[in-house]
Amino acid sequence: MGGRASRVDGSAMLYAWAWEAGIMTEQRTIGVLHGVSIDVAAWDGAKAAVDLSFACMFERELTGNGPTGGLRHLDDALGGALTELRRAGYFQAKPMETLLINRPPATIVAKAIMLVGLGDPSTWSPALTAEAAATALRAAIQQDARSAAFAPSLLDTGLMPNATSGVADAMLKAVADAISTQAHLAAMDLAAPHALRQWVFDVGLEHLDATTEHFQATFAALTPWQR
Repeated sequence: MGGRASRVDGSAMLYAWAWEAGIMTEQRTIGVLHGVSIDVAAWDGAKAAVDLSFACMFERELTGNGPTGGLRHLDDALGGALTELRRAGYFQAKPMETLLINRPPATIVAKAIMLVGLGDPSTWSPALTAEAAATALRAAIQQDARSAAFAPSLLDTGLMPNATSGVADAMLKAVADAISTQAHLAAMDLAAPHALRQWVFDVGLEHLDATTEHFQATFAALTPWQR
């Protein structure tokens, strides 16, 4: 695949791992960028069958009742550690703050979890989540992960769906830029070729079709440099 983007099925590794872990999940392949398969999967951070599972977290939730959805599932699978770490100030969820959990319990499918902070939800913008996605992509490469998944956790925080329009487009462009940069560094012999072969965007099953369509449209419009 080299430096070209293609629309071939790059989901074999994801499917095999999910099957081995006893997880049946619906997933779609968007395309391949510089050897990295870009996928969408209907799972959350606790069930992501990857080397490194990323979950975004804000300083607080808009509802005041803690996280919901996939972020709540992840927190529960970790025995409430995420919200407790935030409450105690060990992880403040400031923008782009990260926290690596590399010895997760058996309730977590991924080999490791990394939190990415998004700050206060009242100041959120699609550009902030795009920056978080690029931060996560670079961290996955630095951690020598072969596969990674990214959960933006926007609806889990209480943001309304109409407020998050445009985020899929921004995330994919940011990830494509980060992948292209790493490929260019390797081509210049300024960095070793990275191990990453699969990047998965986590999405709720009810949003899978619409989100896939957004990603596919953005992928088709990527610039030659991003490809």
